[in-house]
Amino acid sequence: IKKLKSELKKSELVAVSKYVPVEDVEMAYQCGQLDFGENRVVDLHEKAAYFRSKEYKSVRWHFIGHLQTNKVRELLKVPNLWAIHSIDSLRLTEELLKRESDFKGPELKLFFQVNTSHELEKTGLESIDELHRAIELVLSKKGTKFKVHGLMTMGAIRTDNFEVSALKSFRELKIIRDQEMQKFGLSELKLSMGMSQDYKLALAEGADYIRVGSLIFK
Repeated sequence: IKKLKSELKKSELVAVSKYVPVEDVEMAYQCGQLDFGENRVVDLHEKAAYFRSKEYKSVRWHFIGHLQTNKVRELLKVPNLWAIHSIDSLRLTEELLKRESDFKGPELKLFFQVNTSHELEKTGLESIDELHRAIELVLSKKGTKFKVHGLMTMGAIRTDNFEVSALKSFRELKIIRDQEMQKFGLSELKLSMGMSQDYKLALAEGADYIRVGSLIFK
C-alpha cells in the first residue's frame, strides 16, 4: 500500500477488497488505508457491519460493481458508504434518488459509468444523451445528499494491444468529462479509472481514483 501511494501524488487509492477476508481488510485499514471497494452488496454489508462492530469510523466504502435496482435500498443502508462508482443507467439513477431516504450519511458521491472500450460484456450509460440526462437528474434535485462527483471507465478486456486500448479508453473518458463539465458549468468531475494491470497508464492520463486489488491483497 505504501509503495502504491507513493506513486499516486494527488490521486486516491481504492483498495479493491472483493473476495478478501475481512481480517485482511482490517489489517490494511490499520496500516492507514481508508478507502475500500466492493462489488457485491451482500459482501459489503458483512464487512461494513464488522467494521462498525470494531468502531472503525474512518473507513470509506466504495461500491464498484454492477448495481441492480432491487439492491439499491440495501446498499444505501451500508454504514460509511462513501461513493458508488458504477451508475450505468438512467433507471438506476432514478431509483437511487427515489430511495435517498435510506441513506443516512452526510453525502454520497456518484460516479457515472461510461463504456469507453465499447465492449458488449461491460455495462455503462448507453449514450452521451443518457449521461446528460442522468447528471441533470441529480443536479436538479434540491437538497439532495447525492453529489455528481465523477465518471468511471475500465480498459478493454479483449484487445491485441493492451496499452493502446487502455489509453484510448482513458483518453475518451477525459474528453467526455471535459464536455460534461462545460455543459453543466461544473468546476470539477473526477475520473475513476485504472486497475491493477493498467493503473500506471491511468495515472499518466490524470486518474483521480484508481481501483487496485490484486497488487495489495495477494
